[in-house]
Amino acid sequence: MNINRRHFLALPGGLFLANTLGCSSLITAQPPKRIIVAGAGIAGLSVACELSRLGYEVVVIEGRDRVGGRICTLKEPFTDDQYVELGGELIGDGYKRLLGYAHKLNVGFEEVPAETLTGGNLAASREGINTAAIFKQKLYPVNSIMAPHPYPLTGDEAKLLPPALLSKYLRQMLQEVTANPSRMRELDPLSLADALRQFGVSETAISLMNISLNYNSIETVSAVSPLLDAQRRASAGTKVCRITGGNTELVTAMARQAAKQGVKFILQANIRKISYTSNAVKISFRDNSGRINGINAIVTIEAAKLVCTIPFSVLREVEFSPPLPPAKMKAVNELAYTSITKIYFQGSRVEWDRRNLGSSIWTDTPLERIFTAAGKRGDARGIFTAWMDGEGSNIADKMSDEKRQRWAKNEFEKALPFMQGAIVSTHTKSWANDEFACGAYAHFTRGQFTTLQPMLKTVVGPIHFAGEHTAEKSPGMEGALESAERVVAEVLTASL
Repeated sequence: MNINRRHFLALPGGLFLANTLGCSSLITAQPPKRIIVAGAGIAGLSVACELSRLGYEVVVIEGRDRVGGRICTLKEPFTDDQYVELGGELIGDGYKRLLGYAHKLNVGFEEVPAETLTGGNLAASREGINTAAIFKQKLYPVNSIMAPHPYPLTGDEAKLLPPALLSKYLRQMLQEVTANPSRMRELDPLSLADALRQFGVSETAISLMNISLNYNSIETVSAVSPLLDAQRRASAGTKVCRITGGNTELVTAMARQAAKQGVKFILQANIRKISYTSNAVKISFRDNSGRINGINAIVTIEAAKLVCTIPFSVLREVEFSPPLPPAKMKAVNELAYTSITKIYFQGSRVEWDRRNLGSSIWTDTPLERIFTAAGKRGDARGIFTAWMDGEGSNIADKMSDEKRQRWAKNEFEKALPFMQGAIVSTHTKSWANDEFACGAYAHFTRGQFTTLQPMLKTVVGPIHFAGEHTAEKSPGMEGALESAERVVAEVLTASL
């Protein structure tokens, strides 16, 4: 069975269809151990694999026409067997759950050669060490000395690139928090910008740190959020790995294994309403595949439990009956998600290599960061990614995909004139504009760690919550799997 193709799998118990659009149909006669998983991202797939293996009947409902969620490997329109990851990218050697699935499912993976990464390890790639830069239209290759600095900066602010300077202060804040854990709650009401001001960081440096910050704004993100992320990344390991053929290979293998174990997948299903009692749940969704009587019918499935892995940015549009408890609903409605927009350029990398630009360039241009996403030094072609996030993605997100690609290519060649004529194909992805994500990943704005974090993973009746936004110890894809592991344990405990 090809999980990536559009399909609607019939469920046991009988399917009763309405004859008119907008009327509700009902799937009934479910066994007592039926569990619905909302979302076929890596968290949902892990839950489906593990619970079905333990004997539960599992139905996965997914809005997209594919599995994987924010994990998606893009191979077209690129050539030379090169590809990019639209969502989850880096896999650390500390991602034991993820690499464990790869091993069990015979999905190949390998360590990424150090020369293809900035600094050769996860810590360096995060901090911008040995990274080329563009300041005020001037290119500074790897290991350049910026003297005089193009901005009115002095001391470390003039010696370090903004991402590395930010990492320096985050390490100091982490030392404070480690020595005094209560400091975390004291920092939560502060924006990251305000916390940096307490260290005497200049307004110019703060403004530059806001470029490609990984959050929506340095003035709104809680000072706690980057500290939590830094703590999680410490568990990621020091070496970078990659799945052979792209990360989609892993989630496809997980879906295939789940299907072998009897898991039913319903794709292109837009969940509209979740009704629940203390021991049962009903999910009503629109079948956007049009496979039921040729119309987009409303379908309802009943089960004993629901595992909801849908991002809160999307879940807030779903009706709950009865409404979720106020504190839980507040978390769903208010949790922030980072806007990330990427534009991919495939073309010759000869001039890039000749100028010793390494694997990435931090810029003060509208493109913010430029990475080499595929290919290595000496290859004829490579794929370059312009990566914008937060406030920097606002302009690009308002454009159509086609217009965004033309605009970004023009900005790319303006920033790197020697690359004019080198690009042969482009592609783009806006996660803020993705209806099934509405952002790339969750973060806390000022005060949200204290008020929202305790409610992210709390169980409501028969509804359990998983996904990267509920993880506490691990980052990214590994965090999603951490949450799945927790929910499986919750379900088993409740069944005792």
